[in-house]
Amino acid sequence: MSNQLLDAVPLTTLSGVGAAISDKLSRIGIHNLQDLLFHLPIRYEDRTRITPIADLRPEQYATIEGVVQTCEVAFGRRPILTVSLSDGTSKIMLRFFNFNAGMKNSFQIGTRVKAFGEIKRGRFMAEIHHPEYQIIRDNAPLVLEETLTPIYSTTEGLKQNSLRKLTDQALALLDKIQLTEILPNEFNPHPFSLKDAIRFLHRPPPDISLDILEKGQHPA
Repeated sequence: MSNQLLDAVPLTTLSGVGAAISDKLSRIGIHNLQDLLFHLPIRYEDRTRITPIADLRPEQYATIEGVVQTCEVAFGRRPILTVSLSDGTSKIMLRFFNFNAGMKNSFQIGTRVKAFGEIKRGRFMAEIHHPEYQIIRDNAPLVLEETLTPIYSTTEGLKQNSLRKLTDQALALLDKIQLTEILPNEFNPHPFSLKDAIRFLHRPPPDISLDILEKGQHPA
């Protein structure tokens, strides 16, 4: 592996990549390990910390934690599952337009919930529509991401989580491959090797400015 070029490493080297996934990856120009590693995130989300509900602002993406206060189904043109959470600072409403009985039953009053999504202005309180959520059982410790979460351009049937898992594998293989630096030292005054830059851009630490990253202004 150490003497192989990145573009010579097939995607089938990665666990979970068969014909169907390969076809979907090819639709977005990913045909080998090099393509995957240089398929850089288009933006990032900060899921490394909990934001108090009282501090939330519309159009912000945030992770919140709260305890279920109410769980109801509102019937209209289509049924909507509404779940209100409180964290002691304020309340927020989770709205689900697609749900099943199992989902509804999981939101028992008093249950701790971690949720992530875009904050919207509601009639009575802030809202998140179709959040990603986790039921926290038995006083389990809250698990947060250690790095900023990358968001990639993708195609139908290829989920963000799938791309992240494939990228994790590609980054692990990167340690076993020798890369030739593209820039001469005089044009690269920053202490970033090509490998370091690739790792950094796929999994940036939480103390880095999102604005600088997304504008392409970071040395990496």
